[in-house]
Amino acid sequence: MNARNGSRWAIGIATGLVLLLALAVLLLAAFPWGMFKDRIEARLSARIGKPVTIGTMTREDRLSFHPVVRLTDMRVPQPDWAKGDGDLARIGEARVGFSAFALLTGGPVVETLDLRRARLNFYRAADGRESWSGERSGGDERKGRRPALRNLTVSDSRIAYRDDKRGRSVDAALAVDGKGLRLSGKGDVRGYPVTVTASGAPILGHKAGTRWPFRAEIAGDAVGMTFDGTMDGPLDIGHLRGKVTGHAIDLRVLDAIIEAGLPGTQPVRLTAQVVRERPDWIIESLEGTIGRSAIAGHATVRKREGRTRIDGAIRAAQLDFNDLSSDEGRRKAMAKRARLGDRLIPDTAIDLRKMARTDGRLEIQADRLLWPGSSPFRSLKGVLSLERSRLVVEPLRMDLTRGVLGGRLTVDQRDGGPRLDLALDLRSARLLDFFPETRIDGGLVGRIALNGPGRTIRQAVGQSSGTIALVAKDGSIPARTAALMGQDVGKGLTLDKDKMAVLRCMVARFDVKGGVARTNPVLIDTSRAQTRATGTIRLSDETLDLTLSGQPKQGSLLRLKGTVPIRGTIKAPDIQVPKEARSAKGIIKMIGDAIGGDKVPRASDADCDALARSAMR
Repeated sequence: MNARNGSRWAIGIATGLVLLLALAVLLLAAFPWGMFKDRIEARLSARIGKPVTIGTMTREDRLSFHPVVRLTDMRVPQPDWAKGDGDLARIGEARVGFSAFALLTGGPVVETLDLRRARLNFYRAADGRESWSGERSGGDERKGRRPALRNLTVSDSRIAYRDDKRGRSVDAALAVDGKGLRLSGKGDVRGYPVTVTASGAPILGHKAGTRWPFRAEIAGDAVGMTFDGTMDGPLDIGHLRGKVTGHAIDLRVLDAIIEAGLPGTQPVRLTAQVVRERPDWIIESLEGTIGRSAIAGHATVRKREGRTRIDGAIRAAQLDFNDLSSDEGRRKAMAKRARLGDRLIPDTAIDLRKMARTDGRLEIQADRLLWPGSSPFRSLKGVLSLERSRLVVEPLRMDLTRGVLGGRLTVDQRDGGPRLDLALDLRSARLLDFFPETRIDGGLVGRIALNGPGRTIRQAVGQSSGTIALVAKDGSIPARTAALMGQDVGKGLTLDKDKMAVLRCMVARFDVKGGVARTNPVLIDTSRAQTRATGTIRLSDETLDLTLSGQPKQGSLLRLKGTVPIRGTIKAPDIQVPKEARSAKGIIKMIGDAIGGDKVPRASDADCDALARSAMR
């Protein structure tokens, strides 16, 4: 083959390829898309397991790479498991314009959509299954593909949604035309009636690259939320930003809308600036109130590989822990208190099962703690770190009227049920701030090191092992109280009530095993007497089984012999005074012993420094 013939051959092949490509492009532009009607019906039917029907499907234009297909009388039944009336979708007429090239490249396909006489009924079951997808809802980790839709019109149409997982529903009329998007209807959130409205700018003629303004509102007396903002483009719900306001009688009711797993509380009002960059949410300038607590903060929520990570900070100008419980929760707590009695150890839940797929780091600070009565706890600061079912609060600091309680709290649920680990130190405190009615004061330090399983703090402490230690030194105590603690009944009843004695030390150490705290030792040493306590405290129900024995350091007028049992609970101790101290015969005997010169060994001063070191070891 000579060069000339070779060149002609190459040109012929190239020309043929060009003609073949041109023919393929022409076929794509003129393709009779209506012939796919049966295939589309079959694929949709296979997906939901029920027959999907399309009355007619025809191509309106003859030659275009952006064809328009008209479908009529389209019916998509609900899956068998779905509740609710009517089909999943019934559409009288739909005109769909799409990109033929996008079908080949995998890009956004639908460009224009005109719906008439559409009735859409979406349903999500309590187990999370969605009638429109056939799958259980979970974390949305999809990157936000920006829609290519340039034109949407909807007329004479309605959209209904019922969600048994979150307890919400809506039935609304939807219209989209040259005036913009309008949605209006009624529904409920956890049984509370609401009105739902939404509006957006016109989609037809929207300039590419400019933001699309919208407003959505759920309005009701019990719960409500508004979102005023913009999307990167029309209906681009994966990329939006704006201001959110919300209110509810209970944060759990509001959570039915925002789906963040929030607990029940007192009435709430919140505002925030929100940015959505699917799959992430960025929450800035959060401000609001929960009951009488005032909060502010920010957070970033990221979803990756089936997990949610929340990082941020919350600061409360003032915080009442009772605001973190709903009225229903308060009633249950009051009923439990009435049944079991008042308790010192909180019944706060520490079960992390609902947060098994949540991680994050949250800085918390409460500048002022509000209490229904007197309390030495004034402020709170801590850092919460949650990683794969292990929660660590460290550093944890609670400022007191005087002094600090700080350390670490850990809840580990990686191996089954939650396990609580407490390591707290009390420093530079004063005894009087904890028990002002006793008028007993002294410098106070302490240590708590407990570890135990349980789904609440009370349960975990009630099954824990470790140590509890408190040491108070160099203080004062009413002289009457000091005398009675030495079992000197005479001086305990006759001394001037304003007279004070010296509190040399109060040393209390409990070794805890299986939820039972055993004294090792408990001693109170004053200038008038020395008192020891022996026995146990059962932490599961806080019941006392203690015995007091007191010994005076001075001569006693009327002395109670033997020991004094203490029963009851930590919050309601029952000091069981021996019979001889309650009867005339017993009192006469004590007088006789005093007149007869019954000698009682006097106590000497305890080695407070050595006892304190041993207790705090």
